[in-house]
Amino acid sequence: MTANKGQHREPRLVASRGGTRLFSMAALAERIREEFMLEYRDTEALREADAPSKRMRLVLAVTDYVIAVESITMTSDDKATLMQRVYSELFGYGALDPFLADPRVTTIALNGAERAAVRYGHNELTDVSPLFEDGDQLQTIIERLLLDAGASLRSDSPIIETGLNVGERRISLSVVTPTFGVSVSADIRLHPQSPPSLDALVEQGVLSAEAADVLRRLAASNYGLVIAGEAETGKTTLMNALALKYVGGGAAVERTGEMRLPESFARFQPTWGRDDSSPVAFGERLIESLNVTPPLLMVDEVRADDPTAVAPLLRREDAPRQWWVFRGAPDHKRLQSALGMLARRAESGAGETLVHALYERLPFVISVARIQGRLKLFSIAEWQSRIDTDYPDYVQLFRYDQGMARRTEALFARWL
Repeated sequence: MTANKGQHREPRLVASRGGTRLFSMAALAERIREEFMLEYRDTEALREADAPSKRMRLVLAVTDYVIAVESITMTSDDKATLMQRVYSELFGYGALDPFLADPRVTTIALNGAERAAVRYGHNELTDVSPLFEDGDQLQTIIERLLLDAGASLRSDSPIIETGLNVGERRISLSVVTPTFGVSVSADIRLHPQSPPSLDALVEQGVLSAEAADVLRRLAASNYGLVIAGEAETGKTTLMNALALKYVGGGAAVERTGEMRLPESFARFQPTWGRDDSSPVAFGERLIESLNVTPPLLMVDEVRADDPTAVAPLLRREDAPRQWWVFRGAPDHKRLQSALGMLARRAESGAGETLVHALYERLPFVISVARIQGRLKLFSIAEWQSRIDTDYPDYVQLFRYDQGMARRTEALFARWL
């Protein structure tokens, strides 16, 4: 996203009758929202307003009241704009609503009130700044999103990752509150109503039909796997596509609950706490999931900065088959190193025990990447044992070449 420093949205002003006072549209909208909540909070009238048209009538009544009390002169167009803004901020997400409703939008990136960008499909971010008049307006919308996700801004949680449904779409929300500053930043990722299948990903050019066939056979096998890649490279999308090919029950531990899974899956997600409730960490949810003894455990996502969370997955003898989403670079040397370091740091004093457990329990590693603005399967690799050392080779069976991950000459060590 290109910098947009110093750019501000100029406030729109309306005058009272006689022109003795000026009101900004933002201040007027806030005044109407406050009056609306005083009038209708926890009332039967608001509970019965179960359709947009009914809610809009309530907004109209309060808008007319405030305009009359403040003796404001306003055109019909300005009034309609004001009402839509108030409605959106009361029952929706303000300036974000048009983007949340657009099926083409996959990412909304907010860096304070002054900078905003959206991603359409898999393209690069497009600057749409400014969306908000000030930091207070942005924070109001972020707080509303967090409220609907069962979370809230907390002084003891400068970074919050959660998820919610907006309409029929699943939304991943990451919020950062600055240690010093006046505004928050947020990354919002929007998933389609229906997750794409492997066939759909082939049609989109993400992977070849041959690679998709290997992934289908891998999903039907008893082997564990890792799907690795950097942020916004389609890791969760590919995991969900594999889950659609899996037959049977299981459990999923997700940081933001992005996947659309069969009802046969038990789901676990961290909570951030609200009011006086205590948060429940990602690692705690992993332990809970192991205690239900699922035949398959999907984890989205494992990160290098949270290594101790995965120790039970590698230590426990009764741990199930596992599929991990792992955030890391797709380059094979860096990925090998990152996974090895993760296992070494998972448990102090364990030596190489958990490293070897990772090789055994997660023998296949799939990597994805964003290349020239397109999501691509980057590689499919296998940890293959050697007779001259305790450490396996990382063997690439598919490797990205000339626009697509293509079959190498290497052979599978395990039967699929």
